[in-house]
Amino acid sequence: MKTFGLILNLEKPNALRAVSDIVTYARELGLTLWLEESIPFQQEDVRRCPTSAFAEKGVEAVVVLGGDGTMLSASHALAGQGLPLVGFNIGSLGYLTSVEEASFRDALEQLREDRFQIGRRTLLDVCVERQGFHEERLPEALNDVVISRGISGTAIELDLMLDDQTVSRFLCDGIIVATPTGSTAYSLAAGGPILLPDAEALVISPICPHTLTSRPLVVRDGTRIAIRAVACNEPMLLSVDGAGDASLVPGDNVQIAKSVRTVPVINLPGYNPCDVMRRKLGWGGRSHRK
Repeated sequence: MKTFGLILNLEKPNALRAVSDIVTYARELGLTLWLEESIPFQQEDVRRCPTSAFAEKGVEAVVVLGGDGTMLSASHALAGQGLPLVGFNIGSLGYLTSVEEASFRDALEQLREDRFQIGRRTLLDVCVERQGFHEERLPEALNDVVISRGISGTAIELDLMLDDQTVSRFLCDGIIVATPTGSTAYSLAAGGPILLPDAEALVISPICPHTLTSRPLVVRDGTRIAIRAVACNEPMLLSVDGAGDASLVPGDNVQIAKSVRTVPVINLPGYNPCDVMRRKLGWGGRSHRK
C-alpha cells in the first residue's frame, strides 16, 4: 500500500501534533497521504479531499486517528467505499484503535510493505416497522443497536423474538443488541460477555431487567432479531452506534439482521485482541510474593 486517507478526531489532546508526525513519517516512507478536508493542518503541499472522495483519489486504506468512537464515525462516513481502516490511538486505550503513538512510524512501514491482515467486522441492518404502516431504515450498526426508555423514569416493556419464535417479554430499562465489535462497549457495561472479533455471534443484553433470572443471550449472527415496543410512559429511544436516535411507541417493531456488508479492519503483525483486553480490563493472575 502506498496511498492512504487520514481521518482525525480533533477533540483529542495533541491531535494536530499527531497529524504532523504522521505527515512527516509518510514523506520519509514515500507514501501519499490524503487528509480529510476539515482537518486544520496548515502545510501547502498536504493533499486534502472529502472522505467521500477517498476511493476515487486512489486511497487504499484509511488511517483513523483518535479512539474507538472515531473508528465508529469513520465506518459510517466511509460506508460503501470498501476501504480498510487502521486505528491509530491518541486517546484512552481502545479496542479498535490498536496502534499506539510510539508505533505510528513502524505501522506505516508495515502497511507500505503489505505486512498485515484484514479482519471483517460484522454490521447489522436495522429497520423499524411503524405499527404496520411503513418502514424506516437506519444506518448500519458496527457496535450495537440500543432500545432504551429515553427520558422516562419508569421501566418499559419489550417483546423479543428470534427467527419468528417468541423468547420473552422483558420489563427493563432497555435492550442492547451488540456485534462482536460492540461486545466490549455498552453491552459489556450491562453485564454482557466479551466476544472475540471473529466470533460469528451476537449478544442480546437486557438493561436493568426487573427479573433477576434475565441474562444476556448469545445467538448466531445469522439470527433474525425482532424487538417490539409493548408499553412505555414516554417514547422509547432507538440508537445505532450511539447516534441516529429514533423514537419508538407501542406497536413499533425493530427488525435487526446481519448485513451483507462488513467493515474491513487492518490487523498489523503481532495484533492479539486478548492483549488489548488484558490491558483495558486489568486482567491478570494473582501476584506471587516470596
